[in-house]
Amino acid sequence: MRSIRKRLIGNYITIALVTVLILEGLFAVAISEYYIGGVERILVNQAETSATFFNRYADAGDIYKKSNYIFENLDIDEAALIEVVDMQGRVVIDSTGSSTENVINTFDVTQALRGQSEVWRGRSDLNEPIVAVSAPIYDGTSVVGALRYVSSLAPTYQVLGQFFAMLFLFGFGIIAVAFLYGRAMAQRILEPVQELVRVTEEVAQGNYKVTAIKYHNDEIGQLVDAVNIMTKEITRADQAKSEFISSISHELRTPLAAIKGWAETMQDMKDDIEVVEEGLSIVSKETDRLIILVNDLLDFSRLQAHRIELKKEEFSISDLLENIIGQFTVRCQQEHIKMTLLTDNQENWVFADYNRLKQVLINIVDNAMKFTVGRPEAEIRISSQVLDDQIIVIIEDNGSGISPEDLQRVKEKFYKGSSNKSGTGLGLSIASEIMELHGGKMLIDSTMNIGTKVVLVMPFFYDVQQLED
Repeated sequence: MRSIRKRLIGNYITIALVTVLILEGLFAVAISEYYIGGVERILVNQAETSATFFNRYADAGDIYKKSNYIFENLDIDEAALIEVVDMQGRVVIDSTGSSTENVINTFDVTQALRGQSEVWRGRSDLNEPIVAVSAPIYDGTSVVGALRYVSSLAPTYQVLGQFFAMLFLFGFGIIAVAFLYGRAMAQRILEPVQELVRVTEEVAQGNYKVTAIKYHNDEIGQLVDAVNIMTKEITRADQAKSEFISSISHELRTPLAAIKGWAETMQDMKDDIEVVEEGLSIVSKETDRLIILVNDLLDFSRLQAHRIELKKEEFSISDLLENIIGQFTVRCQQEHIKMTLLTDNQENWVFADYNRLKQVLINIVDNAMKFTVGRPEAEIRISSQVLDDQIIVIIEDNGSGISPEDLQRVKEKFYKGSSNKSGTGLGLSIASEIMELHGGKMLIDSTMNIGTKVVLVMPFFYDVQQLED
């Protein structure tokens, strides 16, 4: 088994080596193209400029007639070798005054004889690296030959060789630094047991979410796995204990409050048949909802893992909102809060879990009443509208509002902020998760002493015809 020291040093050297090879390779290619490309650009400019000049001012006729004029007007200080090539690829004359019967069939020449300037890299007859640029020579509109500029790349390669040597030394220095740094880091972590000591001390102080860092699959790594499994199990048990009590109290409180409220209402208005029938209907529905919630508690771990099973059905959001209004009517009268419902005339069907959306709306309206009761002209306005392919439900009040600090965290679990109102701090968090499960979202905006607006956005259900059938 390799020691931690050797693995760490090896990793640093490997990373440094790969990085140096990639970066220096790319840099070397870029520099090579820059220098050689510079030579090519100069030759291309000279060849095309000269060819244009000779095409315009040289005597008419074939390349042999034009060659004398070209030779007489060549720049004697030109460092590149200049060749005049006929249509068979033979050099008619060059800048030294020589000619040859050898045929040049390089790519630049063949393309120039076809009427297109071209660049070619290769080696001369003396095995010297060269770059050549050929441009066509015209007699009228016909190509009669080519003007070829040839330059040696040996000086350029010499400069590049010196540069590459510097790059090599620089890369070697980087690898040496990586080696020294790796040794220093290895020396610092030769005592990995200190990491486990730190973790166990934090666990003893109650921080069960801490985890030990595992670097490799050695003996210490196995011990780290065991410690991390232990902390996760402790965390899970602790969260299950505390969140279970909070969740069950929150989930059961709202429907129980509705049942109790309507039971008292029916006692006070037992002679009013319509009120009694409406109350019994709501009590029956809330009892069914309680049964569903109790069954959901049996699958509490799935709830905490955001795996709530939605029982979706098609229904009108207007019907749900009217049900909500009816459920809070008596309480609004008792607390002197005006509650209004505004809906447009468009179809507003959704495919969703009726009870879960009702849970969301009850929670939001309940919160609005808590922060609106006692305010002058207290009012809660509920409205819905269809916008494009979405249904928008807005619950707006003129209550005390939420401070900017609390507004940022109001949807976090168990967060109650500076409010002294009753509750577990789970309501808005659960409501937000339910909306996300439906493919929607919940937005909250609030201003202190002015009020709060909660916006629910959810997809519109189009298959109304199927529902009617």
